[in-house]
Amino acid sequence: MKRGLSSSITAFILVIASIALAIIVISILFSYTGYFSNSGGEIAQAGPAYISTSGQLNISIKNTFYNAKIIGVIYNNTLHSITPILLTNGINTYTINTRFTFPSNNQVSLILVVIINSQNTIYIPVTAKVL
Repeated sequence: MKRGLSSSITAFILVIASIALAIIVISILFSYTGYFSNSGGEIAQAGPAYISTSGQLNISIKNTFYNAKIIGVIYNNTLHSITPILLTNGINTYTINTRFTFPSNNQVSLILVVIINSQNTIYIPVTAKVL
């Protein structure tokens, strides 16, 4: 009788240990797959931005997301959708036709660049110098 009780306690301990090990392995796998699929990242303005009075925005963007796109621009609470521009990783310069006109007497204009990735919509506030 003692032997049966002892073996059942040993089996119970082994089951608990294997469940704990399985949970640890699964959590490690999920953290690595999240890392390799770039579920986290950064998109930000890199350096100064310039905009012409006719609405051509030149901006450098730092991107570490995969499959992020610029889909629109907001100025004076008005959204203008644009043909999506796929962002590449790293710091790159893009020219965006906002279709807004900017007065030449403005020194600086605040614009929001609308970017989407597979998970989020990201709004980058851009302070652009009017040329």
